[in-house]
Amino acid sequence: MIAVAGFVTAPAGERTLDVGAYLAGAAELGLALGALAFGAHRVRALLLGGWSGAPARLAELVLAVAGLIWVSEGLGTFGGFERAPVLAVAIVIGVAAGLIADRIAARRPPQPGVSPPAPPSWGLAKLIAAAACAALAAAWTVPTLSSLASGMDRTDSLWYHLPLAARFVQTGSLDQIFFFDPIFLASFYPANSEVPHALGMLFFDRDLVSPVLNLGWLAVALLAAWCIGRPYGLGPQALIGASIALGSQSLVEFQAGEALNDITGVAFILCAVAILVNGYAARPDPREQVAGRGIAPAALVVAGLAAGLAAGVKLSFLAPAAALTIGVIVIAPRFARLRAAAAWTLPMLAAGGYWYLRNLVAVGNPIPYIGSVGPITLPAPVRDFQLRPDFAVAHYWNDTSVWRDWFFPGLHESFGTLWPVTLVGMLVVGALAIWRGREPILRALGGFVLVTAVAYFFTPLTAAGEQGQPIAFTWNLRYLAPAVAVGLAILPCLPALRATPARRAAVLGALAVVLAFTLGSLVQWKQGHVKGAIAAALIVLGVAALVWILRSRGPGAATGRGVRAALAAAAIAIVVVAGYAEQRHYLARAYEDTGAGQDLAGALRWARDVRGARIAVAGIRGVFTQYPFYGAPLDNRVQWLGLRGPHDSYSRIPDCRQWRAAINAGGYTHVVTTFDPYLPGTLRNSPEGRWTQSDPNAQLILRDGPVRVFRILGPLDPAGCTGQRPLTEAQLHSVPNLNGTSSGSR
Repeated sequence: MIAVAGFVTAPAGERTLDVGAYLAGAAELGLALGALAFGAHRVRALLLGGWSGAPARLAELVLAVAGLIWVSEGLGTFGGFERAPVLAVAIVIGVAAGLIADRIAARRPPQPGVSPPAPPSWGLAKLIAAAACAALAAAWTVPTLSSLASGMDRTDSLWYHLPLAARFVQTGSLDQIFFFDPIFLASFYPANSEVPHALGMLFFDRDLVSPVLNLGWLAVALLAAWCIGRPYGLGPQALIGASIALGSQSLVEFQAGEALNDITGVAFILCAVAILVNGYAARPDPREQVAGRGIAPAALVVAGLAAGLAAGVKLSFLAPAAALTIGVIVIAPRFARLRAAAAWTLPMLAAGGYWYLRNLVAVGNPIPYIGSVGPITLPAPVRDFQLRPDFAVAHYWNDTSVWRDWFFPGLHESFGTLWPVTLVGMLVVGALAIWRGREPILRALGGFVLVTAVAYFFTPLTAAGEQGQPIAFTWNLRYLAPAVAVGLAILPCLPALRATPARRAAVLGALAVVLAFTLGSLVQWKQGHVKGAIAAALIVLGVAALVWILRSRGPGAATGRGVRAALAAAAIAIVVVAGYAEQRHYLARAYEDTGAGQDLAGALRWARDVRGARIAVAGIRGVFTQYPFYGAPLDNRVQWLGLRGPHDSYSRIPDCRQWRAAINAGGYTHVVTTFDPYLPGTLRNSPEGRWTQSDPNAQLILRDGPVRVFRILGPLDPAGCTGQRPLTEAQLHSVPNLNGTSSGSR
């Protein structure tokens, strides 16, 4: 290891974890999660004592994740998001919650358990559902293996998801506003999804959990979809319906193997819907049974937590969460409406409100992207740099050429050949559920589908791009996923479609055909990793077969628990061993060769073995490629260098003197200057590169086309900027020609 001026260059062999460090991280993470799982199980038994099977496990998962988020937020508010405190508090909170729940339950008089009914499902439907899960696993595995082979490379992962998680770990703080983006105000985004990534980094000092984390959220989404149909005996059919959204190109391409978080929000929306449906099916209160529409407050609490977790993931999930809130209040019995609203809303705010409260304290505005609400004007940072117009799809509602040249091809690319069936089916389901749903819960969910679809139509960035060129439309079709997933999951549950065996069979066949076309159109099948995809599918089928065998044998309770414990232990051991092997492969090769797609291959390769450096990044391209500069152990401090302004705005540094002064003030050991790819013909060097290189204390150590890496040997001289041109108006504020690759999400 070579130490130079406060940073070190480590040998390549130190990128990976040795056996001891890996097992220590796995054991500590397992203890924290295990304690919270214990607490969640006991609390669920207290709140929803009659529930069992898949709905009970789903409720426990929501409670455990909420506990994980609260432990992280509570410690992170006071700078205590560190390995030992998180481990200790997670264990204490999990065990204490479990013991307290047990004590409360023991003091209660015996109560008859009420579980959501689960009529037997058609056997063929289960086979098709197992095949659907296997196909989804195979499709999602291909991009995941690609990320494990070369590193995560999607723009949003490198721009803010992973940098935010790394900053949480480096600073121990979750309540600070980290400024690194002059374009989309990403510093103010809610960050529930970044916390699990940060926890993986915290316990392993590496990001080895991040490439596979979204596979876990996919599994949660599938479990929730099954639970939506379970009270009707249609769990497999509901899963198949939701899989059409989960297997769409817009989700598979941007979520699998990456840190993007649409799948996280979709999973929690499906969780909220599933718990509401099962809570409605249980309805223990006799008065509510007479009313035919009540949901027990305990179920509302857990469902509200799930909706809040989704709202704390991404701004685009605020509309779905609001639609569910309205539905819950509308269908509640009149005498219980206030109680239902409180039971739902308070947990939702607790699970998702932290980031909005942070913004309110810091800026005076919970959603700083909105400067006014009617006559009320709120403080808001100015977006000084406009990458592209933030048009919504509604902007082009009557532009037939845009629909023909952009929207229809984008829909075909995302949902496959049968995309009109998928989208029209979603809308018809919403309308039919409201009109003929009979059950208030189905009518409420029909309203949810339509409201969420309409909200998508008016959501900024869904058709971002220059006038007549909505280049972001296809990328951001993922914002429509909650409406599609819920709509097609409840389709087989509608009274008219579940009334007879023939109708149930027709619905199953139609959903299976649409799913086959959707999955068959994925480009992932042509991207290699065939063996890995087949292995993933076989594992899913093997697990399904094992479950069927265990249930068909009908073991006694004790035997069943013993078998499950042994299988769980074996699965954990396999995951730990496989994880160790995979982390050595992944960490050794990540960002070794990112190719021409990133335009920074040499600089990203250089950063892998640099440790303890303070790296300033410049250039608009650098906004979207910050994360790899954190290095393999994630201990480089990386900052896209800009200027703070009124109401916590953040803008590009306009001239050489201020640039050099900012480098000196930050004590940076290195500067990486990129370029502005949206200004054709100006890629030789960036202004920041010229401002840095002209100082004798800036040593050029790497040059790759327009990208330059400097080592800072001493303070730069602001007085030496004579003759250095400042940024032009286009470079400083906006860019008229849009040929870039950023997805501009959120």
